[in-house]
Amino acid sequence: MKEIILNKPFANEDDYFLFEEKSDLKHEYINGTLFEMSGASKFHNRLRRKIANFLEQLINAEIFEVYDEGFKVRTPDGNFLYPDAMVCLREPARFFTDSPILLVEVLSLSTRRFDLSDKFIQYRKFTTLEYYMCVEPEKKVIYFYHRDENDEWVVDEAYTDDEAIIAMPKLKISLAVKDIYNT
Repeated sequence: MKEIILNKPFANEDDYFLFEEKSDLKHEYINGTLFEMSGASKFHNRLRRKIANFLEQLINAEIFEVYDEGFKVRTPDGNFLYPDAMVCLREPARFFTDSPILLVEVLSLSTRRFDLSDKFIQYRKFTTLEYYMCVEPEKKVIYFYHRDENDEWVVDEAYTDDEAIIAMPKLKISLAVKDIYNT
């Protein structure tokens, strides 16, 4: 991610939203600094779109909403991030949500370290978040984290087998690895 430092910080969230709306590029806003979002490979785009579409088919649309990479989350620390896909409760939000239940990141060379460490540190602060999924775009590997009954974050083994099932009981859904990777 490329850091963009502004001459003056945003006075409030509305200023950031106005800036973002007029910009040709997307920017994550972290601790007062803008980070330009880089372009993604065709594999990344294909997986992101496929995951969001698949989630949309599985979830109860009366209770939950699915968003893709164009919609932001506001972390409890006031940062704004663009996950590749997410599920949250239906809410009247216009530019962001601050109550995700599932966050999905499709990894890339430029974001892998950030997505698996710093971004996950930010994401774990959501009291509503139950699941975090990181998907490799060019090889069949899914890293899945979930909150256990003691409110601790647990990482499952990396899912690589086509028949492996990723269960998300709080959303009342499950995904098979083959559903994500097979076309």
